[in-house]
Amino acid sequence: MSIGANLEWTRKQVDTFFNAPSGWLKLREVEGRPCELISYRRSVEDSGPRESDYDILRLEDAHELKSVLEHSLGILGIVEKQRALWLYRNTRVHLDRVKGLGDFLELETVLAGIDAREGTAESEEVIGLLELNKELFISVPYLELLQRQ
Repeated sequence: MSIGANLEWTRKQVDTFFNAPSGWLKLREVEGRPCELISYRRSVEDSGPRESDYDILRLEDAHELKSVLEHSLGILGIVEKQRALWLYRNTRVHLDRVKGLGDFLELETVLAGIDAREGTAESEEVIGLLELNKELFISVPYLELLQRQ
């Protein structure tokens, strides 16, 4: 089914999660791209559309930072995935193949130039266009799914 989304890129990503007092803290490494230190918080109580608050620090080389974070906070886990990013208006459609878990689809509607109500409406529209079954939605990060195994 085609909804008019455009493929932006496909990349291998390795996310190293560190112990954090709240939310999640991960270092994302992508071959040939700057690393990103990402701190984010979002509810895991609901698997439907919900707000996510995040901060991103881009780094050319994160080797020393990774070592500092590992020694000071400890590594919580590592998630390796192949991600294809598709864009549909303000919605980022992630098609992920996660090592040890399988294939997933993740929707992220960015509230740039739109308010939360419009973002929720767009998320619901994309869910409808893709004919997704909301009963299959998950509320937790891939890391938690890997830890449950």
